[in-house]
Amino acid sequence: MKKLYSNTLMQLIVALCTFSFVACQEYSIDSQPEGPLNIQIDAQDSYTALATSPSNVVFNISSNTPWTIESDAQWCVPTPSMSASSSLVSEIVVAMENNTGKQSRTAKLTIKAEGISNTKVITIEQVSKEKLVVVPYGELVATEGEEIQFSIISNKPWEIIPSISYVSDIDKKSGNGNEDGQEEIITVKIPANAGARREGTITVRTEFEEYSFTITQNGITIVQEEDPANTTMAITNAGPSETTIKISSNKEWKVEVPKEYQSWLQAEAISDSELKLITTSYNPLFASRKGQVLIKTKEVIDGFDGITFDVEQQGKSFWWNGGGTAAQVQENGSIILSGTGTSQIVSNFRSKKGRLTIDLASLNLTGESWIELNYWPNIDWTSTPNFHLHLKPNKESNFTCGGGYNWTQKTFTMTTEECNAIRQIVAEVTYKPGTTDKLIIRLLFNGEEVAVLDNNIQDIYAFGDDNQYCPQTIYYRLQNGAEDSSMHVNSMTWEPIE
Repeated sequence: MKKLYSNTLMQLIVALCTFSFVACQEYSIDSQPEGPLNIQIDAQDSYTALATSPSNVVFNISSNTPWTIESDAQWCVPTPSMSASSSLVSEIVVAMENNTGKQSRTAKLTIKAEGISNTKVITIEQVSKEKLVVVPYGELVATEGEEIQFSIISNKPWEIIPSISYVSDIDKKSGNGNEDGQEEIITVKIPANAGARREGTITVRTEFEEYSFTITQNGITIVQEEDPANTTMAITNAGPSETTIKISSNKEWKVEVPKEYQSWLQAEAISDSELKLITTSYNPLFASRKGQVLIKTKEVIDGFDGITFDVEQQGKSFWWNGGGTAAQVQENGSIILSGTGTSQIVSNFRSKKGRLTIDLASLNLTGESWIELNYWPNIDWTSTPNFHLHLKPNKESNFTCGGGYNWTQKTFTMTTEECNAIRQIVAEVTYKPGTTDKLIIRLLFNGEEVAVLDNNIQDIYAFGDDNQYCPQTIYYRLQNGAEDSSMHVNSMTWEPIE
């Protein structure tokens, strides 16, 4: 038994010695490496990072001796910054903050290894935040041409890109920029302009940013003298008239009226500074009538097609009043009368012999609604010259003259459908053929003659404008309008007949 105990004790002692040897051996490997000391770093000598959202710098260190990394900038942090006790091989991640400053910045990473005298220095440069400021030229360049200047402030290389050739004479088309915020003055030579006002664009561009501005050069000048910025010429008269507009121009000029307005508008240059506008008819709309004139240079100049001016005949020949519930002037100058009561259109002038044309977009007579057209001199119509139309669906309608005229009347009957199909009403007062002192009055619907008043009617207009009985005011009415009745009038045109 004593022998067995001695053997067991001896085995324990041997085991403990073996463990102690192994432990000592493992410690010796970590603290006292075999072979020469060595460190391997796969990093570049330098890196460049963006100002915002910079990418991490990543590299590896393999070493058989402990090492450390130190950064001289707080915005640039390597992780890990030293070797771990359990491993001497690591992946290094260098994280950077955004650079919000106007200048670039540099950080240095210094790597040292225990027992190795040489150090590794890695340089990381982070560029500044992009900054491009352009102070453009904002004045109107003279027609004769001139030198203009603008300025650039940039912390990055820049270049200038002109849009067209006449702004290509630039003294400095590129630059390196600077981080000190110094202004760079750029000079551009603009040649003389023989044509119309023109524009050109200059673009200043860096790698990440660009800025564009427009240069405008004056050219041919044709403006209204009293209001150069105004491109609309106003005519206040509702009927035939002449209006003189003062023109200021640096070139001899002529005027044209586009074909679509020649039916009522004429224009002529009466001097080198005066334009005469002529309206040849009454404004048939219930809003301003609009046309155009084109003023060109007498000399043909390439690139200059003339200046277009709007012409607005602001005076209206007819206006609306009355007790109807609705009157709506449309964008195209037409008018819609609708609803209950009496709605009427009244002339702003007094008429003599002539032709009245009423063009309708639609007519909707319902219930007891009917149409009345009257010519009278705004005094007691029962005893003074007047004539009228009473158009009553499904009832006897009449076309009548009296007072100072020889009394006469024509009657007719039309259905509601026939009345509502009318798109044009014409009332015409002229001399009876073969006479110079007797009148004839005609009524037409949609170009078809409906009634003629011809009873040797006295020419009341021969008494002159002083006559209290003439000329006459024109009234066109929607009478006894029902709730859903309406009359949409496109235009009312009155033309005198001599």
